[in-house]
Parts: sequence; structure tokens; C-alpha cells
Amino acid sequence: MPVRHRKSIYDPAEPEADGLRVLATRFWPRGVKREAADLYLPDLAPSKDLLQAFQAGDMAWPAFARRYKAEMRGQTSLLRVLRHLSDRGEAVTVMCACDAPETCHRSLLAGLIAKA
Repeated sequence: MPVRHRKSIYDPAEPEADGLRVLATRFWPRGVKREAADLYLPDLAPSKDLLQAFQAGDMAWPAFARRYKAEMRGQTSLLRVLRHLSDRGEAVTVMCACDAPETCHRSLLAGLIAKA
């Protein structure tokens, strides 16, 4: 099953479709109960500095994407584990708290998992 990447932690859970719910944020989102995610992997989130620069408008999406992918080079073990689970047929839902899915690291993360 492919990794689902267009899911916010604030979207309602769909237990049958979501499978393993992986939250990849640097900090736990406010107002979200710990049961909302099966795994919390802050190491798969953009660094605080990178995220702040992007949110402040100091860098465009293409630059953010390049730097995020570079940061994730050190996370190959985590990416491979998620890829293995996905390859075995387990649904994996990658989540974060971003408002705009088209400019969100979760879509990049899903691609990195697929290539791991």
C-alpha cells in the first residue's frame, strides 16, 4: 500500500484506511491528544530553523524542499522502516500540522519513504 501523505493531524482519524499513523512534527501540536498518532517521529520533521525560515517567507518552496531532503539524508533508517511496513502491505499515513498540503513536508516525506 502506498504511503498516504495528504493528512493533517487535525483531520478525523480513519482507522481502517489510515493504518499506522505517523506524526512528523518538530513539536507536538497543541490541542491534540497523544492517541491521535501511533508513532511520533520528530526527527522526520524539518528543523526548527528551516521551518521558521519557510514560514516567515524567507525562502521559497523549492529551496525549502531541497533543504528538507538534505536534512532527511541522516534519517535513512527511519525511512527504510516505514518503507518496509508499506511494502508489506500496511497502510502508513504520514501526518503533520501544516495548513497547506501543497507546500507541506509530508508530501516530500512520503516520496522519501517510497525511495528508501
